[in-house]
Amino acid sequence: MARARSCFASAIVSLLIAAPLAHAGGLQAMGNNTLPDAGAPPSAAASTGSYFAQHFTFDALNVDVRDAITRANLAPVSFNQIVMHTRDQVTSEGQAQPSTYTVIDTLENAGHGLVRRLEIVQDNGANIATQLSLTYRGYFSFLTQSISARADNIPPVQGPRKILKFDTDTGAHAAFAYLYGDPGKDAFPDPGQFLCDSGKTYNAAQLNPAINGQARELNCRAIDANGMETEKVTLAYLEKYGVAVTLRVHNDQRTIDTTILDFNVR
Repeated sequence: MARARSCFASAIVSLLIAAPLAHAGGLQAMGNNTLPDAGAPPSAAASTGSYFAQHFTFDALNVDVRDAITRANLAPVSFNQIVMHTRDQVTSEGQAQPSTYTVIDTLENAGHGLVRRLEIVQDNGANIATQLSLTYRGYFSFLTQSISARADNIPPVQGPRKILKFDTDTGAHAAFAYLYGDPGKDAFPDPGQFLCDSGKTYNAAQLNPAINGQARELNCRAIDANGMETEKVTLAYLEKYGVAVTLRVHNDQRTIDTTILDFNVR
């Protein structure tokens, strides 16, 4: 049976599992599709006309995925843009000391109830990777692309080819089942799944004083096409904004714990 790839990995996870790539330079040769400079202010990186805004849209989705979203009649999110800075501590199997990265995380209302996400990963102030995604409220990715700062070529945008089950209620249990396939190729016949159960509700200011309203814990599991659990993800669904942020990612190789350093709504 084919193994479905996860569509939910954080930028840090994607960076760690990516194959080594050549030196920087190739990303700057894309003409009108040039990626925003990772060192630019987040507002510039997510501006209209950028690669991010052009390629991570409802219209860029596979037709079957667009149909599933249209049938779901998703309510729009209540914000235009949220910019967070986070600190991600990565504890890896066999590594004596954890590694620490900082992430500039920009969430943007993409219409149709969707949220664009741009994550710029930094190590000691140096930009080392960028992840772009188009999500349902921050926790189910319809499109994703992870790019090392050393990349000589742009990797293809990945995402589900067809949605089999799409629960949009975050109040109890949410299940997503999807068929996966590389762009332009047939989907695998076996589904992957992302299953979430709601946990405790608490004051969102516990995550950062700038966050208003309540946060609802979502405990999620990524299941591959063989029915094997590949990853556990803890999210905080921010009820005032209608979007989820990642707090913890755990698999057999590593655990990533995220702290929100600042939170700005624009």
